[in-house]
Amino acid sequence: MKNNLNKNKNNNKNHNPKSNVNILSSIHFLGGIYYNMLWAIRQPFFLSLNPSMAFVGLLEGIGAYNGIISPISQLVGGWLSDRTGRKRYIVISSLFIISALTLFLIAGYTKMALFLIPAMLFFGAIAISWPSLDSIIFESASEKRIGVSYSIFMFAGVFPGIFAPFLGGKIADSFGYLPVFYLGIFIEIICLILIILYLKETLSIKNRERLNFSKFLPVVKESFKIPKVLRNFYFVTTVDIFVWGIGAAILHGMLRKTFNVSNLQIGILQCLFSLSWAATQIPVGKLIDKFGCKIFLITSELVGVIVMLGFLISNKYEQFLIFSFLWGMVASTWVPAVKTLIANSVEKTKRAEAIGKLSFFRGVFGFPAPFIGGILYDNFGFKIPILANLIGALLAAILIYLFVHESPNGKLAYKT
Repeated sequence: MKNNLNKNKNNNKNHNPKSNVNILSSIHFLGGIYYNMLWAIRQPFFLSLNPSMAFVGLLEGIGAYNGIISPISQLVGGWLSDRTGRKRYIVISSLFIISALTLFLIAGYTKMALFLIPAMLFFGAIAISWPSLDSIIFESASEKRIGVSYSIFMFAGVFPGIFAPFLGGKIADSFGYLPVFYLGIFIEIICLILIILYLKETLSIKNRERLNFSKFLPVVKESFKIPKVLRNFYFVTTVDIFVWGIGAAILHGMLRKTFNVSNLQIGILQCLFSLSWAATQIPVGKLIDKFGCKIFLITSELVGVIVMLGFLISNKYEQFLIFSFLWGMVASTWVPAVKTLIANSVEKTKRAEAIGKLSFFRGVFGFPAPFIGGILYDNFGFKIPILANLIGALLAAILIYLFVHESPNGKLAYKT
């Protein structure tokens, strides 16, 4: 028995861990192709079924990256993954993606927008695998190569954003939306096969436990208990996600409905956003290490104000191109600054928990924003949601300046 346990332990520790990083990076690249295609044409597809912008906003609030289902799925997925294993939730996530794309197909064939609601529920639920993905990367890489392994994994998913939205828009304009969904299902089936055949489990059997769901409720309650030093930071970042949800989260749909831009044109806008993000991410990361995080949180919001002002006054497609490229810098300055500041401000063993709590907290309070933005659009047109986003970004910058305090060692500090 003892020998079997040792054998299990060694198998989990020495299963050629580099292969896991390679497999997950390959899956992330393949998934990134259809995900970025879908990102460009999703809202135009919704609008092709003739719903209101408020309904489109509701769908985004349910199942988009910052929708309500995503943080809940991460919370549940992380808890389950630590108790029953990693790989199974990556498989489940893949099945959720296939289910979502199938429901998009059904909605397209039947012209019934109601099928979009369960589709977006599945789409948001794919986040159940994100804690498992992070854990497998961490557990498969040597301590000296964790950063490199994560960089490879993340780059594999980001890179398709430079070309895939263009491809998705071109296909949708030439052949309709349904071929994009068929292509997505085909790619995801390939990913699922790779996962089942080649991805190795990293949580050893001896570290697993029987599920006791009565222990999960305290986890949910604990998610709303924010350490004192993080409270102001959670507050201002929740303001951020709310104001950006009002305008930016439904921008593609508003552009389609207001200016009748083509799917290809929306795809090009998204390509420029991704190109800008990718090109500026590494230089910004180095500057954050040198000058701290707070200044880049403020910079992100102020660049966002310029972007929203540009969208507000633009009436030609070429103008939207310029400000979409600038929009990528909003992301490249915000994302690493937030994660770095959180990571520096909590104990090493609490980093994942703190980042997960932040995602959950932001998602719970931010999900109504796209729906509100859609109502504003339906009643007042394009400029009002964009103006609300602009004013909100400026307010967020002021709140960060006033209430987020960063100590010289790069940690959050609490001041009364």
